[in-house]
Amino acid sequence: MSPVDAVALLLAIPVAFTLGVLYWFMVRKLTARFQWRRGPLLLVYRDLSGTLGSSRLLQPLYDILKLWKKEVVVPPSARRTLFKASPYIAAIFAGTAILFLPAPYGCLLSGFSYSLVVASYLLVGAMLFIVLGAASSSSPWGVIGARREAELFLAYEMAFIVSIFTAAYMYRSLSIWEISINQLKSLPGFLANPFAAILLFLAALGKLHLKPFDIPEAEQEIIAGPYTEYSGKLLALLYITKLLILYSLATLIIYLFTPLALYCSTPLGATLHIILSLAVIALLSLLHAANPRYRIDQALSWYAKTAAAFGLAAVLMAASLKLMGVL
Repeated sequence: MSPVDAVALLLAIPVAFTLGVLYWFMVRKLTARFQWRRGPLLLVYRDLSGTLGSSRLLQPLYDILKLWKKEVVVPPSARRTLFKASPYIAAIFAGTAILFLPAPYGCLLSGFSYSLVVASYLLVGAMLFIVLGAASSSSPWGVIGARREAELFLAYEMAFIVSIFTAAYMYRSLSIWEISINQLKSLPGFLANPFAAILLFLAALGKLHLKPFDIPEAEQEIIAGPYTEYSGKLLALLYITKLLILYSLATLIIYLFTPLALYCSTPLGATLHIILSLAVIALLSLLHAANPRYRIDQALSWYAKTAAAFGLAAVLMAASLKLMGVL
């Protein structure tokens, strides 16, 4: 590995975290605008406006830094080792997945033959340890959140797996970089198989707990769900994990269904990466703002029917394109 590649890998997680902060700010900001919520920057008394500052662009970062300085409180009846280790392991898994995804400034390890498999398993592992940490908290709210997350996990992961491996089948590779590049030889993925692209988008809604699939974190019902008993650095690590997963999903959507990898390591590639990611974030925010929360049975039924229909259509479309020699 050359020094340049080593530096690129070292920068991958800080860059992903920075963009994750930006993306989550966009989710919050756009959701508020779509719902016509104005917020304190516009409604506060004029003589107090200076205390709020002029922007909330870095508010997700401020929240994490504030938590990082606070005390960690572990419930006396919790399984301490698993409770404390789970946020660290989840953050490590989510951070390691970043290395196998293309970055705005380079392709990193996305050219590895099985980068899609490795990245997807690491993202699954991150979600799994969030569930395990909540289940070990001994809090009824944490356990209910963990159970809801586990049930929803089975639904959205099936959609996620069908979508990404349909893209792998269409473009004859398990390398994210090769899947993206191979689209130059035929059709871009979002045109060749829009069903698979939509399915990955729907899976992202569940993974990120955005409405209508925010059941595990339903504040009005179960406090904060899996995060209820977490505090201090442990809660900050869970928020960091969420930001890294947000970045990862946006990156997967744009690289698996567009030939963007052609422009890796170029200014144009970096610009397109961020613009397309923000477009994905805007669509996620729109759906988050427009939908009410499903009950867990409604969410499972929806994934079993609607997402399954998109999955079946995606597989049939891929098989048809292969038989016709289009791909």
